[in-house]
Amino acid sequence: MTDVRRAVLDEAARLVAGPRNETHGDYTHEARRIGRMWGAILNTEDIPPRTVAAMMVALKTARATAGRENVDDWTDLCGYAALGAQIDADLAQVWA
Repeated sequence: MTDVRRAVLDEAARLVAGPRNETHGDYTHEARRIGRMWGAILNTEDIPPRTVAAMMVALKTARATAGRENVDDWTDLCGYAALGAQIDADLAQVWA
């Protein structure tokens, strides 16, 4: 039997480092754009990229726990968590 945990993590890593990055570009830049748009819609300040990543994890969690089982939701959740971790790591280097 395939180790599903490893497969999900490997697929999330492959997607955020490969196809998704190629399609959407740098995630921090994209999250900054999303945060500006969400802030405008909510009539508030821009939402920081790390918060955008956390909100996407929340969205994927909601999807993963509703309706039918779909391993892709868990994969995407892992991907957004990794992107959020990268944002924090990049911020730590900037402020170090």
